[in-house]
Amino acid sequence: MESWELLLQSILNEGISKVERKEVTLMKHLMDDTKLKSRLTLWLSNLAKNKTTSKNEKKSEEMREQGNKKFKCKDYISSVGFYNLSLQSAFWGSENFLKALGNRSAALFYMEQYEACVSDIKLALKNGYPFNILYKLHLRAAQSYSKLQQRGHMEEILNDLKNYLANNHILPEDKKKEIEDQMNRLFMEARSIKNHIRVDQIDISLPELAFGDHLNFSYASAALDLKFSGEKGRYVISNRDIRKGQVLFVEKPFAFVLLDHQSSGTICANCCKLRGFSPIPCKRCTSTVYCSSLCQDEAWSTYHQWECFGHQTRLWEQIGIAHLALRTYLNYFYPESMKRLDEVNNLVTNIDKIPIEDLFAYGVSALMMALYLEQHTNFFQSNDFNKEAFEKLNLLKALEESCQDDPGEWIKNSKSTYYASVVLLQSMLQLVCNGHAITKLKCVESDSSDVLNEYQSRVATAIYPSASMMNHSCNPNIINSFKDQYLIVKAMRDIPVGDEVFNCYGPHFRRMGFKDRQEALLNQYCFHCKCEACTKKSLRNFSDKFTKLTCIHCSGPAEISHGSTVFCLECQNTYKFPEIKLCDLEKASELFDSSLNDMQSRNFSEALRKAKLCLQIRENHLFKYHESIAQTFDLIGQIFAMKGQWLDSLQFVEDSIIASEERFGCDSVELANECNKVTDLCLKYLSEESETKSIKYKEVFTKTQKYLKKAEQIFKLNYGPWNDSYREIMNKQDSCAILLSRLEL
Repeated sequence: MESWELLLQSILNEGISKVERKEVTLMKHLMDDTKLKSRLTLWLSNLAKNKTTSKNEKKSEEMREQGNKKFKCKDYISSVGFYNLSLQSAFWGSENFLKALGNRSAALFYMEQYEACVSDIKLALKNGYPFNILYKLHLRAAQSYSKLQQRGHMEEILNDLKNYLANNHILPEDKKKEIEDQMNRLFMEARSIKNHIRVDQIDISLPELAFGDHLNFSYASAALDLKFSGEKGRYVISNRDIRKGQVLFVEKPFAFVLLDHQSSGTICANCCKLRGFSPIPCKRCTSTVYCSSLCQDEAWSTYHQWECFGHQTRLWEQIGIAHLALRTYLNYFYPESMKRLDEVNNLVTNIDKIPIEDLFAYGVSALMMALYLEQHTNFFQSNDFNKEAFEKLNLLKALEESCQDDPGEWIKNSKSTYYASVVLLQSMLQLVCNGHAITKLKCVESDSSDVLNEYQSRVATAIYPSASMMNHSCNPNIINSFKDQYLIVKAMRDIPVGDEVFNCYGPHFRRMGFKDRQEALLNQYCFHCKCEACTKKSLRNFSDKFTKLTCIHCSGPAEISHGSTVFCLECQNTYKFPEIKLCDLEKASELFDSSLNDMQSRNFSEALRKAKLCLQIRENHLFKYHESIAQTFDLIGQIFAMKGQWLDSLQFVEDSIIASEERFGCDSVELANECNKVTDLCLKYLSEESETKSIKYKEVFTKTQKYLKKAEQIFKLNYGPWNDSYREIMNKQDSCAILLSRLEL
């Protein structure tokens, strides 16, 4: 059937009426268009007929059988993956559901994930696991508690097993005897466990705000104040000196939705934590999974019961940020969110600035979602009109005026698609210019399994009303990071009292040129940026120099302005660039690609020869910090690493650190990743080298400590102790301590 994108474009192509730029006016105009409403209703109905993520017992059984095959081969990790898919497809409490749950608990036991194993067993027992094989779960749970050294829980489950056997008249006597023997051995094992309170792995708590909580600015530090001016709108300033690294915001989102792609596949749909080894699926759709039954219940009671059908039809995958607008609207009816409605109301919509075509597209999307709530959920029947929410959102007066014929009509029709569509439109407009991407750090193996590359992956889109009060700068003085769904904002450098606190909305001067930054900010946020990075000549096109030639006069960055004329951005000299040099650069690109192919084919000698020739050409013609030179350094380092020549690899990977610091800054994650990569190679050499008293060994050890310290400082500033990369660095430092003892012997 027709996608939402094509339908929306078709509607817009039919023409756009001139309508006043007000939410109530636009939505009344669209609501009165019966043809439009009929098209949207028909599209939603056709979508409902083609549900693709509903429960399917046949698929559940197939996935469970695949899991069983992997289990028999002792591939427990793969078997858990198939059992997860089986659980997602099964109806809650069905035979397939319970069998998959029991089988997953067995795989988790062999993976030594005992807490997850017990969690599955509890859920299976709660939902009526088959009586004739119930003893298997009791025994497995007791064994898990034994491994966890939890005597009380172990004895409790064994007593349950004892009662089960006493009331079981189905099992043959010899089988009962076998189970009783196992049970008695486990009772003896339990008695040998000392009364012991097990300290579970501590969940690292959220950081504390510098100078404490602000009394009138939610989730913000007391060191900040919210101000307003006609020129800046709402903005944030410091009311005291703030030091680099101090925490300025720790904010829970008003609402968030996961993005529908692979990067979100391991994240809880309700709290944004990693789902762990025993995820819990929604009871009705197959695409929504949680980290626990607690999150499952909370999501259903607050929003998922009205979104679930949309997941079954894959509606949310098609409409982008409109899904977050719906979640935001649903939160208006959740008591816990009411206290934050004022904050949401403070977010700008730019309704008077955005292109009229975009405004109409948002309006049509808002109407479609309101029709979805009316026709495919019981939302309007189960929720009373939230007058307080409308008052806080400044829509009450406008809605009253839209029903001039009958002043009481707006209350009578308060649960109609019209009123929902007005709020949905406003939410969508706010999110376009105030939405945040929640990111998680991803690690990807390079062609050398000994070197990892890391990058930030977007897993969700959220709305953080307090942090959204910060204005933009292409050279911000704060850094954002995430712990699960919480946004953590730290000072990236010292901020004197009275200075404005700036966020970066995406276009950063170290990553994007001036023209591209201006265009991106104008298109999405409707303003021309006049920050220091956009007005100071030396910073405006800072990122461009990493794609330039090298000047023959000063070795600075130079560009071909027109024809073959080269203009130096630093010394301002011009000269001709010979055609033959352009041919050399093309040859270098061919050599790079060919070297990469040879490396992947493990033809290392040829790969190395070509990569070094490529590097020689590029160093002769390109700016010394050119991104292509850094990529070539990295390629040569990978080739040597794959050959196990750690010191040779180290030489080239280390060269990329200088370029990374020059381009991205001394506190950048990119620099920390390069430092981390160097320490991987250092530790490989140190762990394999037998001559621990040599000068080279001690030099590499000292270098390892230096780069680990630098990486630790950067990861701590940008993220925190909950971050995987930070913990990896700390583990490496522990490894260094062991190596140090070898040096001291």
